[in-house]
Amino acid sequence: MQLTSFTDYGLRALIYMASLPEGRMTSISEVTDVYGVSRNHMVKIINQLSRAGYVTAVRGKKWRHSPG
Repeated sequence: MQLTSFTDYGLRALIYMASLPEGRMTSISEVTDVYGVSRNHMVKIINQLSRAGYVTAVRGKKWRHSPG
């Protein structure tokens, strides 16, 4: 099975967030540093995940995993 880079990095971002202690927020920059992805690409991914309800965007550049 082949994934697009968009899907691959979206899953990586979700896995990264799931590995953090509960309630800890992270920034897009932190995730891009870990995976070496362009910030612009990750912003698009996180925006789509947010619209789908998988992550909750918090004012500013922070975001966190959406509850249940």
